Amino acid sequence: MSKFIWRVSGYIEILRIHNLLVSALAALLGIKAVYAGVTSTPSSITSYLLPISTVTLVAAGGYVINDYFDVDSDLINKPSRPIPSGRVSRDEALILSIILFSIGLLTSYLTGPLSLTYAVVNAFLLVMYSKHLKKRGLIGNLVVSVASANSIIYGGLATSEMIKDPILTINTLLPAFYAGVFTLMREVVKGIEDVAGDLRMNVKTLAITKGVKTASKVAILLMIIIIMISPLPYVISRYGFLYVSLALLTDILLIKSVKDLIKAKSDVELMKTSSRVRSYTKVAMLVGILAFLVDLIFRT
Repeated sequence: MSKFIWRVSGYIEILRIHNLLVSALAALLGIKAVYAGVTSTPSSITSYLLPISTVTLVAAGGYVINDYFDVDSDLINKPSRPIPSGRVSRDEALILSIILFSIGLLTSYLTGPLSLTYAVVNAFLLVMYSKHLKKRGLIGNLVVSVASANSIIYGGLATSEMIKDPILTINTLLPAFYAGVFTLMREVVKGIEDVAGDLRMNVKTLAITKGVKTASKVAILLMIIIIMISPLPYVISRYGFLYVSLALLTDILLIKSVKDLIKAKSDVELMKTSSRVRSYTKVAMLVGILAFLVDLIFRT
């Protein structure tokens, strides 16, 4: 591999393109949730591009700044990451994150003052998480969960602001709550996977402060809660058969994850299993977002 391709691969990896796709879909979900409540349709492609651009750019800035602050931990947990491996320097990562945040906030400014305020707060939370809150365990997990939910809420807020009816943002709260609980569960699982490096870096995750087995039980509880609340959009809202079909697939992946965690008896087994479970839950979260989104697309 040439040095140029080697370097480019680092920039692609530090941006976490696959996660940005999920963020874009989350923003689109928020947009569609708002339009499902009105008779009007988007007047132009800009109605989609501005909110989606803000969400993906701010999220990308958050991912890059996280790697910037995480370099010492990644040297232990993930030495192949772009900065520890030398493919991207820390200074380059800092500059890239500033550029991404700046462009993301500019697109929110073009949308309106409410959108700009919401985007600024979310960008601030991402920076504070990476610099300080990540090491504080549960509070850091909650911030990431809120940021995940905010991708959906922002899509709806920006759309509501553009059509001058901000109250319609309420249509995003149900899928946003679902995404927030899902992200919290994944953060707990990640904490189990990263115990070795987090111990060295004094990161007070649930797995470290309460033990791997307790963290596993909390992750299982959150998975069960997600499975239990998955019928709610069908029961209390307007989501239909398409939602139910895809949500069922999400539940199956979560049931598989629960079974795997229960089977793992020792701390070492749980740490190994959590890596596999995190992959399952990443797919499950994508399918969960699509469950809401596909149903909305066919209804609007």
